[in-house]
This record gives sequence, C-alpha cells and structure tokens, in this order.
Amino acid sequence: MSDSQVRPPELKLLMVVIEQSDTSKMEDFLKEKQIRFHYMISAKGTARGDILSSLGLNKSEKTICAFMTRAETTSTLVSSLTDRFSLYKPGNGIIYSLPVSGISAVVLELIKGGNNERMESLMEGNVKEKKEETTYSLIISVINQGYSEILMDAARFAGARGGTVINARHVGIEDSVKFFGVTLQAEKEIVAIVTSTEHKTELMKAISQECGLNTDAHGIIISVPVENCAGFEIPK
Repeated sequence: MSDSQVRPPELKLLMVVIEQSDTSKMEDFLKEKQIRFHYMISAKGTARGDILSSLGLNKSEKTICAFMTRAETTSTLVSSLTDRFSLYKPGNGIIYSLPVSGISAVVLELIKGGNNERMESLMEGNVKEKKEETTYSLIISVINQGYSEILMDAARFAGARGGTVINARHVGIEDSVKFFGVTLQAEKEIVAIVTSTEHKTELMKAISQECGLNTDAHGIIISVPVENCAGFEIPK
C-alpha cells in the first residue's frame, strides 16, 4: 500500500464548554496532557434558561475549547475533563466528541509524532481522508486572523457556496510551534463550510493550497461528517 493510500488513524474533535473563569485551568490541563492544536472560543448563551441548562450553558460567559486527539484516548480524556471541571454537575458545562473524516496530511503527521523532514515533504496541500457514508461534510479551517477572505475566494473557486467565520485564540505548546519552524499567532479565525462529501477532498485541497500550514495563513484544515443538513445547495 503506497503512502497516499495509507488510511489515517481514527481521530476525534473534542469540544468542551466551560466557565470562562476556568480558561486558565483548561490551558494547564492541555499542557499537562501535551495536547497540540487547541483553540479557545469565547461564547455566551442567548437562548431561554431551560434550553441553556440542557446544553450545559447559562447566561454567564463561557469558553469553548476545541482540540483533536486519537480515538483511543478519547474516553480517558473525557473522563479526566469531567472530573477536573466537575462536568457531572448540571450547569458546569458539557463535553462531546465528533469524528474527523479528513485532515491536512502535515497535521496528521504531527499528531502521529512525525519528524521535520517528513513535515516538509507533506506541506503541499495534501489531504488524508477516510471513507464516509454521510452526504454532507463540515470543513473546519483554523487560520491566522485576516485571511478568511483569501480562504473563501479559494473555496468559492472550488465550488463552495459560503461559510461562517468565528474568532478564536490559539493556545499552544512552544515545542509544537518550533516543530514546524513557523510562528503561530494567537488570534485566529475559524472558517466553517458545509459541502457535499463528494466534493470535500477537492475543496480541502484548494483551501490547503491557498491557506495551508506552509502559507502565511498557517491554516489547519479538517473535516467532520454532517448527519443532517437543510438549506444547503450541492455544488454542480
């Protein structure tokens, strides 16, 4: 089996919603566990109190922490986070995981523990993916602030109809930054684009070529399957 045919290890995207006052505590946890590529997003609930409560939210300021991990470590991390932040108590927050169906090849190598020489050979917009049975996919791109328009131009050229931009902040380990020989700025933009699974790889490659890790945008691109979708037009 050639390198281009090697299927990536199963990855999960973990989403943790906590009190904003616990953000520093979360950063300490991530450093302790040596988790790379994690992002903090400020959030605030606006729905009715009963709905917010069911989602683990309330009207206080919240932080959403997003990071990737191997599937086999997910249960342990969920358990550790639940205990550390008392997520078993109503209103303290929530944690959930999403399957990752596609990822920039260079980022996959970092998660696997690759070396610098291997990184350089992959920083050309390659994408690793696994077989999906869903009709739609959500492509999530984390890029340096100010590059969302460049990304969307590339995405539209590849057939995307539109996307959503969210401001975020990178919280990383110095070793992981030096590993690539690039400087990752703290302020980030997360661009979310829904596409048909059929067009996912083509779109991810287009985004990676214009805003990937080897560009000034220093983008990290992944995809997750979407089980239900409405109001979306499949690109022709």
